Amino acid sequence: MSLKRTCGVDLGSDAIKITDNREKQYLCEKNIIAIRQKTHVIALGDRAWEIFEKAPADVYAGYPVRDGALAEGKNQELILAYLVKKFATFFTKHPNLYVTAPSDISQVERRAYYKILSGGLGAKRIWMVEKGIADAAGLGMPMDDPSGNMIVNLGGGHTEISVISEGKIILNRVLRLGGQKLDEEIAGMVRRQYQLHIGSRTAEELKNTMASIGQIPEKSAKIYGIHTVTGLPAAKEISALSVSVAILETIEQITEAVHTMLERTPPQLLADIRKAGIYLTGGVSQIPGLAWSMQSELEIPVYNVQDPVSCGVRGLVRIMNDPALRKTLCFSLKEFAGNTI
Repeated sequence: MSLKRTCGVDLGSDAIKITDNREKQYLCEKNIIAIRQKTHVIALGDRAWEIFEKAPADVYAGYPVRDGALAEGKNQELILAYLVKKFATFFTKHPNLYVTAPSDISQVERRAYYKILSGGLGAKRIWMVEKGIADAAGLGMPMDDPSGNMIVNLGGGHTEISVISEGKIILNRVLRLGGQKLDEEIAGMVRRQYQLHIGSRTAEELKNTMASIGQIPEKSAKIYGIHTVTGLPAAKEISALSVSVAILETIEQITEAVHTMLERTPPQLLADIRKAGIYLTGGVSQIPGLAWSMQSELEIPVYNVQDPVSCGVRGLVRIMNDPALRKTLCFSLKEFAGNTI
């Protein structure tokens, strides 16, 4: 297999990351589409994000993955095909693709992913890598070590909790909770407490700039929206305390799910995890104080990692360049779909 034509794709619910095996190119764009009158695609990726929540009534702009589940397979195929084509160069046309895939998903979703990836991507061959394994490889973990490790990927649409040993996922759970759920909680809080309607873009900005767990700074931000009573544009000062309190319930649900996973973990692997700690990846892991909060609740060391958003795609690069890892950690698209095709 020619590595000149090999690319890794981290297919996230909020953003899609693509790189080549030499990491000379890197693309990260929003996983979003804009369609006029249900038939005419007018924007994809970051261009669609620019008009998200600003579009006229006859334009739909949204994510194909909602609440952690693939809701619009055809739209997802269009976005992915567009980004792969945009990334392609003379050396990467019709590439071999290594794509991350969640483990704990239904047979219906597996079939949907199969249809997307086997459609119009123009790929020569497609190999699948479980998301937890890609993260582990991106963290530099040895793939032949029998010790147990836990990785919690806090993404945009879902959170994936994985217990890994010897390059295999021993336990895995996907929660339909992630950054988009936090955005909804923040928007709901602003509506109730400040009588202001805001969109998910504004809510995401508040989350990224104001949210924290534990020690909350005394600061605020002015935002604009539509007043719930008058229906007129209005501005309000939103405190960091209000934003941080709004996300607490969802963070507690995620922490409780991690605790439940630890209770299900075999004793030998649990002892390893208690020594090595839990590693957080994904964009939500960047909320200040989150690792500290989870560590306090779980009584196990919890660590942030460097550049958590790109951890999965870094792992794909490592796998693509290592023949032994390619042989043991990857499986074909048909194997991923199983008996659903």
